[in-house]
Amino acid sequence: MPAKNLLAAFFVGALAAIAAFTLGIQLSNQSPEPRSTPNAMCFADTNPEQFSERHVQTKLFACQVVGMTKAEGIEFLESQDLVVRIAMEDGEYFSLTEDYTDARVNLEIISGLVVGASAW
Repeated sequence: MPAKNLLAAFFVGALAAIAAFTLGIQLSNQSPEPRSTPNAMCFADTNPEQFSERHVQTKLFACQVVGMTKAEGIEFLESQDLVVRIAMEDGEYFSLTEDYTDARVNLEIISGLVVGASAW
């Protein structure tokens, strides 16, 4: 009887390992779909201690470009009269000035996609 339980546990474990391996192979072949429209899940920061109303809008626009291609993100931000600078691209970080403006967005790019954006 213990041998049957051991054998059943072995087959269940093997089946689970095969399923996990197959699922992993399928997921690794997926490629991300770039967003071509602004992210609708972003919202304006309601904290009353903001630098300016323009800063609130800039942070909202910065959030909306995450997931877009680099070109689409820059085009969208520039259409909102914002200054765009690339803070990081494909693991290479660029030096930035520390001056503050409420109309500038720093983008982080990996493989042509905007993966991060900050309004500072």
